[in-house]
Parts: sequence; C-alpha cells; structure tokens
Amino acid sequence: MYRPLSYNHRPSLRSLFNMGMLTLIGLSSLSPSLSVANAKETKICVYDPSGANGDLFQMMKEYKGAAMDWGVKITLKPYTDEKIASEDFKAKQCDGVLMTGTRGRALNRFSSTIEAMGALPTYPLLKRVFKPLLSKKGSKLLNPKGSTEVAAMFPGGAVYLLVRDKKLNSVEALAGKRIATLDFDQAAKTMVSHVKASMSAADVSTFAGMFNNGSVDAAYAPAVAYKALELYKGVGKKGGVIRFPLAQMTLQLFIHSDRFPEGFGQKSRNYSYKHFDQALKAVKRAESDIKQWVEISSDDQARYEKMFQEVRLQLRDQHKVYHKKALKIMRIARCRADGARAECAEKKE
Repeated sequence: MYRPLSYNHRPSLRSLFNMGMLTLIGLSSLSPSLSVANAKETKICVYDPSGANGDLFQMMKEYKGAAMDWGVKITLKPYTDEKIASEDFKAKQCDGVLMTGTRGRALNRFSSTIEAMGALPTYPLLKRVFKPLLSKKGSKLLNPKGSTEVAAMFPGGAVYLLVRDKKLNSVEALAGKRIATLDFDQAAKTMVSHVKASMSAADVSTFAGMFNNGSVDAAYAPAVAYKALELYKGVGKKGGVIRFPLAQMTLQLFIHSDRFPEGFGQKSRNYSYKHFDQALKAVKRAESDIKQWVEISSDDQARYEKMFQEVRLQLRDQHKVYHKKALKIMRIARCRADGARAECAEKKE
C-alpha cells in the first residue's frame, strides 16, 4: 500500500574488479577479498507492487552490487504479491525476502514492533531507535538463535489516516464509519475496534480501490502511496489526510542466515542505517506533495497518544502481538526526547 522508495549507494572500487583483480573494499566496512567466481550465490524475493520495474526492486539492484563486496552474489526475484513472497521465503524457496515489517511479524516479533501504533511519532525518534538496533549491539535481537535474521531495515514513512470527508477528524467522528483494514494485521484490527469503527477487510492490492470508489470512508497509508495508488481520487475536494502519524512503516530484509557468509547480516544492517537519511528524503518529498492536510488540535493529539498507549499495552498483554522489550526501548527514546511525558513516570511499557 505504498510506493517503494529509491536509494543510491556509494560506489566501491569497481575498476579493479573490471581488470580481473580482487575487490578491495566493501561499502560499509573492510571485507575479505573475494573473486566473483568464489562469491556465494543466493536468491532474494523482493516485494514491489510494480514488479521488476518498481523503485524498490531498483533499490535492491544497488544493494545487490554492495553485497558483491561482502562475498555474496545475489539473484533478485520480483513479487507483486507480498503474501506469496513471504510464503516462498518461509518455504525456503528464497534465501531472503524484502517486505514490510507488518507482514514479517511472524518472522521477528521484535522488529515488527517498531511499527507499533503511535510508538515513534517522529523520524528523529525512528532513527534514534534504528541506530542501536542496526549496530552490532542489537544483533541478538535481530538475529535470535534458531530464527531468521533481520538483515536490513529502511524507513518507509509515517502512516496517516485518509478520509473522504475531512469532518472525520476525530476518534468520535470515526465511530461506525467503514475503514479499509489489512486483514492480516491484528494491530490495525484492534485499533479499528477500539475507536468503534467498522472494519472492511482489505489487502495491499485492494484497499486503494475500496477507498477511491467510496466503498469505505477511510483508509490508512504512508505518503509515498498517495500518488502511486492515486489515493487523491478518494480524498477529492471534501476529504483530507489527517496530519497525525499512526505508526511508522518499515521495509525489512529477512534472511535465512545459514545461507549467507558469517557477518553478512551485520554488513547489511550497516548499509541500511547509512542510507536512512537518503530514504527519508524520498519520504519527505512525498509528504510535501500532499496539499489536503487536515490539522488536529494539540489537546486531541495528547488524547490520541494516550489511546495509542492503551492499545499498545492491549496488543502486548492480551494479543501477544507487540514485543515487550521493543516497546520499552521506544518508550525510553520518547522520554529522552521529552521527559515531561506522563508515560515517563508511569513506565507501563
């Protein structure tokens, strides 16, 4: 439900490679010299709504070049259906898969919790959390024993509520209204129920059409989806985009670590963190293109932050959707940025 981002990566010393010499240096750190002939071959499934012509797939082509410096020759396989890409990875038909953190919840509950409702309302907070997680310090959380490894995380942009009528600018106004809701996302379903709205089951390929043709009153998406999926048609002249982040969408690369050389995952995570700001530029450009923003009062924002906390605790304790330690890390980040927040004294997360 978004238009993937594009990235550029810093060029390596390719001229020596073209002469048949060994690669001398990787993108993010010194790495052992390996010839192309000795590079390990792997296949990565890439979810991109536009397939092989999409921006996300093009970004992974650049990642593929960086991986060669780490001793891995990658073959990319495009998917326009995220669910199938995920299933093929689980069946080990692919060595890695790039998809949203929400879809990857079953693979790593910790990393998917980064997308928790209202947990990271600003991009500086997201980057602050990314830094330790993508460093060597966070490797145990992203590469748990006996599980798949999260080898990269990229920001996909804040998720906003889009409404066909700008009067739907409060929780109270949403009661009874139809919201297109991803049917595999327990967190979203819980939130819709919490605000007493009506859930209309959707997936990433159908929600935009449902919103645009009026089958639902509201939908949620990051700004990068606004033009790509023509959501402005559903917004029209009467609707708008509520300028209040519901969550942070992330793009995560999951790998079967036993199919990659030792240390590959950390090199890959270093790469993704170094490209955070570049990814964010694309997100902010997309947000600047939106003209139909709907502002809400600071009092309402405070109310909604409290509501988000209640829902996060419910999803942590009752539904076992959110990871306890991930929520704690994000609460600490919020309190370091603003120690006056009520939650900083309560320490419920």
